[in-house]
Amino acid sequence: MRKLSWLVIPVLFMMVLSACGAERPTPVVYRPTIAVTETAAANQTLTHLPPTAGPSPTPTVTSTPYQTATPFPDADPAMVVAKVGSREITLAEFQARVRYERWLPLQAIAKRLDKEGPSRILDFTRPETAQIQSLFYTLSNTESMGTQTMNAMLTEQVILREAALRDLELDKTFFDGRVAARIGVELGAGGARPRNWDEAYAVFIADMQLYTGMTEQQFIEHVRALTYYDQLSLIIGDLAPDPTAESITAVNVQDLLLDTREDAATVADRMRNGESILRIAVEYGLSPTADETERRVSRSDDLPEDILNAIFAANEGDVIGPFATDSGWYVARIGGVELDIASPSDLDAARKEFVRLWIVEKLDDPTYTVNYENWMEFVPTDPLPQDVSPMMRDEFVTYPDNPFVDVGEPTPTPEPLSISPR
Repeated sequence: MRKLSWLVIPVLFMMVLSACGAERPTPVVYRPTIAVTETAAANQTLTHLPPTAGPSPTPTVTSTPYQTATPFPDADPAMVVAKVGSREITLAEFQARVRYERWLPLQAIAKRLDKEGPSRILDFTRPETAQIQSLFYTLSNTESMGTQTMNAMLTEQVILREAALRDLELDKTFFDGRVAARIGVELGAGGARPRNWDEAYAVFIADMQLYTGMTEQQFIEHVRALTYYDQLSLIIGDLAPDPTAESITAVNVQDLLLDTREDAATVADRMRNGESILRIAVEYGLSPTADETERRVSRSDDLPEDILNAIFAANEGDVIGPFATDSGWYVARIGGVELDIASPSDLDAARKEFVRLWIVEKLDDPTYTVNYENWMEFVPTDPLPQDVSPMMRDEFVTYPDNPFVDVGEPTPTPEPLSISPR
């Protein structure tokens, strides 16, 4: 499988724009001989890139048809590449889905180009184009594209299987909303389909089949899984433990270290009887000021684990100890606690993380999910941007004056695909 170093792909527009003719000359690949920053290494890829695999796109406005797979001589389209329960995923399905994940965001950029023009969308000297650069970072990384797509497909099959086991009824409004977002229409009041629904859907399916080879049945299965995912996330998320159950972040204590166990036991009894810790400390020659008689203890403090457990388990007003430490015998009176009250966003994040870990557990269970990993050598790298829009070509792209200069900008990060949980 083609692998690209992560140091040479973050702004990879050129990688997917470099092939415009039936035959392409072998480009010169830049090999730095001195240490360079990550940003400089990324910037050099704007002008020096390896060839892109796959069929050469047509040099005209006509889109290259991709109903058939990028020719991999050793590939068997019927080869089973993964399985969830009894549902087998073939190489043909996987390759079509990779192309779908490539084409769908490119189509969105093409629509923006039609409205705003390349001077805004493809000007890489503008910070507003960072998201487009991060998208092409993802598209140009063959290994990442394949792995994320496979994880997304397996996740969807897990969701579909769980929905069937739970006998869930598909929410039609959620389903239509997912479809509407892809075909470029808006639902009316109460989730009503607009008048141009059938026409927009037919155009989308035709374009999808042209560029990706994905069938309408596969698309429907994909959207059904996304819809059930929304529904199951609510059900599974409700099982998440309440993050407020462990919300004590710190405890205020009045504590002392005594030389002997006998002294510590006596001090503990006097503290239980309500004596001032300041008075007791002065008697034992510790002489703290009034401001030093109470301190804040958190779980990260350098105290023995048994003492921390006792502090966080005690109630306000309790006296704990004596506890043996390397420095003496510890006693403490427990004061008030500091609570970390979870915000609505914290609760939502906890639910989402619980759902994500639930899915990962299913993916990692070999009795539930099998990923044969025999697809790794057959990850498509098409369609290319210029196949989706004739404006996504070199002559419409604006690059920095000196792509080798480190301008101090952060390296774009990859855009995640679909509902891949990893």
